[in-house]
Amino acid sequence: MSDRPPIPAELRRRVLVEAGHRCAIPTCRHIDVDVHHIVPWETCQKHEYANLIALCPNCHRRAHKANEIDRKSLYHYKANLRFTHDRFSQLEVDMLFECARAAGQKLMWAPFNMLLLKRLIESDYVQYTTTPAGVTSGGMKSNPDYISITHKGLEYIASLGTVDL
Repeated sequence: MSDRPPIPAELRRRVLVEAGHRCAIPTCRHIDVDVHHIVPWETCQKHEYANLIALCPNCHRRAHKANEIDRKSLYHYKANLRFTHDRFSQLEVDMLFECARAAGQKLMWAPFNMLLLKRLIESDYVQYTTTPAGVTSGGMKSNPDYISITHKGLEYIASLGTVDL
């Protein structure tokens, strides 16, 4: 049995909220997550916010296994989480990654939800394409509009792993 005390609940919660209860690796984003010490517990013997990051079990193993995901990368991912989540809502972040996965394609988007992506559109990370109204019901059109990631949005996604600290 380990003498390591558990991570305090409030600190654990803060780390999970920072990552939106998802893996902090931008290309992963799985929702089953562990809280990982960037500098191993055995070395630091402390639970500190700046040294903790949310990782899915697979990425967690990779961070321990011969440093497949090295410490510097983990610090980059943590810094990018704070920047991205201060700038965009969780829905916007999720949609930006979804658009990046579907790069080159247009995704259907309900016109009445356009406001939910306002900051992504204003940042020119996502392009919003309206379609002429087909059938309307109660003044609302029933056919979808479309969203797609822009070149600038793809550059932003790519930069999340390379921003200097």
